[in-house]
Amino acid sequence: MYYFVNEYILQKNSSVEHTAMNRVKLFNHFQRPAKIVTKIYDRLLHQTLTTFGLKDDDVVNMFDFFQGTTELAETKVMHTDDLRLPVESEVSVGANFSGVSVGDIPTGNVGFIPGTIGRVFYQEFVDSQGNPIETDLWDWRGFKSATQYFGQDGKLIMQRYYQTDGKIVLEEYFAPDTNGNPLASRMILKDYQGKGDQFFQNPDDLFDFFLAELSKQDPDTTTFISDRPGTGVRPLLALRDASHKYVYVPINHVVKQADPIFGQLDGFLQPAFDHFNSFDGFITATPQQAADLKQRFPKAEVTAISAVTTTPLVKDETSLKPMANRLAGSLLYVGRISADKQIEQQIRLFALIKQRVPHATFDLYGYGDPAFVKQMTDLIAELQLQSSVTLKDYYPDIDKQYDHYQVLINLSFVDGGPMGMQEAMAHGIPAISTPFNYGPQDYIQDGVNGYLCKPGDTLAMADKIVDLFTDSKKLTALSEGAYATAHKSWTRQKVWNRWQKFLKD
Repeated sequence: MYYFVNEYILQKNSSVEHTAMNRVKLFNHFQRPAKIVTKIYDRLLHQTLTTFGLKDDDVVNMFDFFQGTTELAETKVMHTDDLRLPVESEVSVGANFSGVSVGDIPTGNVGFIPGTIGRVFYQEFVDSQGNPIETDLWDWRGFKSATQYFGQDGKLIMQRYYQTDGKIVLEEYFAPDTNGNPLASRMILKDYQGKGDQFFQNPDDLFDFFLAELSKQDPDTTTFISDRPGTGVRPLLALRDASHKYVYVPINHVVKQADPIFGQLDGFLQPAFDHFNSFDGFITATPQQAADLKQRFPKAEVTAISAVTTTPLVKDETSLKPMANRLAGSLLYVGRISADKQIEQQIRLFALIKQRVPHATFDLYGYGDPAFVKQMTDLIAELQLQSSVTLKDYYPDIDKQYDHYQVLINLSFVDGGPMGMQEAMAHGIPAISTPFNYGPQDYIQDGVNGYLCKPGDTLAMADKIVDLFTDSKKLTALSEGAYATAHKSWTRQKVWNRWQKFLKD
């Protein structure tokens, strides 16, 4: 079994999670059993999986594993009426939750899963003063998953986790941290496999045990690939068995990108490279980063494998949507909405384009800190671009959006390989970018499938984009170049061959 070690799969994900999703689909396509491993307790996980085309069997969550709820034969839709409240209870129905009381005395609340009509998410119990006593937490699939218990100060002191039959399988105790907030201080796995209680200091220690259990139950040699270094490196270093262990490097490995060979390593990756002999290999998204790591750690096994896969080109057959059938003058950005992606500079650059191509539009897909998003929204208003620039937020089905656009832009300071650039090129969108570590120099052939522009030369980049928006032949040529690059270089079979060659089976 292949396990891809992650922290979570959320309703909004980064390229780390999307890389793992792409990979589990690739491995399963070639009949190699693989699962994404997640660590955090998440009652909406199995609802979220369907959003990204994943099955329950594609993911194994630590809490699901110990609760015996990784896969359920059937699920139930729980509403307030199904909770069997005391007959004397009165329920006042609200949009997001319903209040429960007996006469004039409130006894609790029933909260609903966001986006549903009354589907139970939690049942809160309060004392006569309205202070929380305990809260039952309900899983999306319709069973009571855990109960939280609160102290007199209203702070969480304990949480119990259940099997679907109500049996307690795990208890988690909390103590106040230096700021008075609950901090896990002990976890007890109750009579695990009939061998008595197992004690752990915190979720990190339980996660170490969890990975060891996954390896132990595998009849063949297990392979772990850590996708999120802060989650996977430490427990894999602690794993003392015959399993194979790899680290996927999803970010720039140094703090300052100007010095990839001698610069200070990223704090999450430092332990992995300090003990690189403990790992069977390291994987990057780009050849340039693999080459830099090989130069820095010549004895480490390092390779580059694309995070994006495509279908191969077939002679006289293409699904490339012609530029003439897309929105004219449409500019696209895909990625985080944050200062290190130079979003402000992108918007100001578009203002220059708009002056010369009045019908041009600019859509930015991605999520970011609300305060920064508000700053960018205010900037768009200040530049009077509200009708032309749209912050689209995060789209789970972003693949369905690419065919509407003509050009992609990226001005990031640093990246581990922008997935959006590869995905856009796979849809025939030429990429215009500044060179940075890592991605653009590996993906873009200047004048063939896009352009590489000098950092800070805003006018030159605006000129390139205006030229494409006003020269249909040149735009079509670069579109066909981008499509050919993606569908020749990153085909599913080629990417799979690289995995097969690198992994030690």
